[in-house]
Amino acid sequence: MHIVESHWRFFGHILRRDIDIPANKAMQTYFNQMACRYRGRPTNLLPVIINQQLSQAYPNMKLKTSNDLQTMRLLAQDRNNWRTFTRRITEFAEATDSDEPEASSG
Repeated sequence: MHIVESHWRFFGHILRRDIDIPANKAMQTYFNQMACRYRGRPTNLLPVIINQQLSQAYPNMKLKTSNDLQTMRLLAQDRNNWRTFTRRITEFAEATDSDEPEASSG
């Protein structure tokens, strides 16, 4: 589950940075455009994956709007709380991953 932990550590790092850096601008643009629904296959982007992992560990939380992004930004400011927060998400992702049957090769 090193990948899950890395995603969340990097996400927290970006959230703690200045709002004017390109990564934060891109996230803000993405979540502002999420208000527009579109037809077709759901995207498999990092924000979608992060939202799925977040909702597994914390069912009352989500990351779908710019307000949700702002909540995450405030949470990430305290590194100790963020570390505890992401540890729980990683543990849930590991538990979910171990519950899935392994693909058979043959």
